[in-house]
Amino acid sequence: MVRLGPVLPAAAFCLAFLTAGCGQDAPKHTILDAAAVYADHEGLLQSIRAAYPGPYEDFTRIPARDPADANRMDADFLKFLREDIPVEFIDFFPIGDSGKDELDVVLWRYQSGRRWNTVSLVYFSMAMTFAEGEENMRAFDRCDEDVLDWLQRQSRSGAASAFCHINDHWLAYQKVE
Repeated sequence: MVRLGPVLPAAAFCLAFLTAGCGQDAPKHTILDAAAVYADHEGLLQSIRAAYPGPYEDFTRIPARDPADANRMDADFLKFLREDIPVEFIDFFPIGDSGKDELDVVLWRYQSGRRWNTVSLVYFSMAMTFAEGEENMRAFDRCDEDVLDWLQRQSRSGAASAFCHINDHWLAYQKVE
């Protein structure tokens, strides 16, 4: 007969300690990582628009929020994408009644401290311009360290969102909340 005595509590403590440490050291992806995913997989990302050309009439998500709305084509397409890129989900939005639309390819959602980060690639069927003057949201012409610096400074005082242009239709995006 083996006596476990104090071994179980000690093992549980070590496991909890290692798990907590691993969470802190996990890589945190940024808007620049999203831009790199686009650069490495441009054709694959273009296939999303080809498979779901729009115009979109209603909000749709893959995978569907309601399992009753799920279908095999969406599941197979998402599986195909996930073989090469880290897709959590894809949202499809109409832009008002304009006949234009947006798709949001969410690559990563993670918690950093008490803050949540969403990092994605966003496609607009029409070139987007962003209003100046919003304190917590900004669009950058390029995806570089300036975007990360601004996000870090801005998110200290609350939520912050940044876009950076990849081309006329695709932008990398990060939201810190």
